[in-house]
Amino acid sequence: MINFNKNSLNQRLHTIFSYALDKAVFPGAAVGISLWNGNQYQRKIDHYGLARMYPQNRKLTPATAFDLASLTKPLATVPALLSLMAKGQLNWEMNLSQIFPGEIGEDKADITIKQLMTHGAGLPSHKDYFKKLITFRDNKKKALFSWIIQEKLQYQPGRDCLYSDLGFLLLGYIIEKISGKNLAEYITEEIYRPINLQDSLFYIDHEPQDQMYAATEICPWTGQILSGRVHDDNCRALGGVAGHAGLFGTIEGVLQWCEYLLSQLKERCTHPAFTNELLKKAVNKEPNSAWTPGFDTPSPSGSSSGRFLSPSAFGHLGFTGTSFWIDPQKELIIILLTNRVHPSRHNELIRQFRPLFHDTILQTLYGSK
Repeated sequence: MINFNKNSLNQRLHTIFSYALDKAVFPGAAVGISLWNGNQYQRKIDHYGLARMYPQNRKLTPATAFDLASLTKPLATVPALLSLMAKGQLNWEMNLSQIFPGEIGEDKADITIKQLMTHGAGLPSHKDYFKKLITFRDNKKKALFSWIIQEKLQYQPGRDCLYSDLGFLLLGYIIEKISGKNLAEYITEEIYRPINLQDSLFYIDHEPQDQMYAATEICPWTGQILSGRVHDDNCRALGGVAGHAGLFGTIEGVLQWCEYLLSQLKERCTHPAFTNELLKKAVNKEPNSAWTPGFDTPSPSGSSSGRFLSPSAFGHLGFTGTSFWIDPQKELIIILLTNRVHPSRHNELIRQFRPLFHDTILQTLYGSK
């Protein structure tokens, strides 16, 4: 059994985070580490630095909620899709023409749910739809849907892999179409509320209390610092709820959800909305791909997750400076939430920090193994 020596870990993490704050890698960060010891999870949660710098400094606390950005994909959209599969309303091979009959062109008619989830549908990675969308008062969802399904494919579906926000935007529409509910409502009621996570993982559908949030960037069309407002431009233009972004969460909420997912994989529990078998399929890497249906996996070299996670590990990054990794073999979870885009997205120093952070934890726990 690994000795979860918190004193040694405290010292090493304090060193690298002091360095990161001094070098302005990010204004603030929250860290969650959890290791199963055979009976329960041993945990370590820390926070460092500032939730915001402008117009005045505000310290980060354990209760600070972060814009999780693309962690929305695996932590919200994927489990919602699994829940619809568990109900028999959806399956991996169902295609767009079956879900939206009469609305999909021939080039995209056979794109499947699994291809969308594994970033293998041929759709572009990103488009600045918000520039047109902010001029719309009504029917924003309808307009965005029509633009996505009219996009020229980058390759034949199933023949390659290109990380795509557009694919997960479509998956958000699919969840709403099949469930008949707003995406945020469906995910809250079906996924988070049954396990009491609705207050620590959430979409924002009300006027936010600014002091609760880690600030991100300056909104290009209002000039205001974004705090409790979604950073992703397309998601914000839609109203803050989408399949690719929009989720907010505290370090406690993200860590608890990852612990729950790991426990499902290890058959210690099951979620009321979807089976453990469905989750196992969702974290199983596709042949000739770096992706599972919704999750990233460690690269053989140069991975943001460092050098020491197991090949079976899975996780995801978020543009705002967030990430999680779950290692089923080691039964280890590592969460890093930062506001590295505050005040500007042009700060990319986190690229060097992420592997250092993960390697520091793994080397402290396991040596160099």
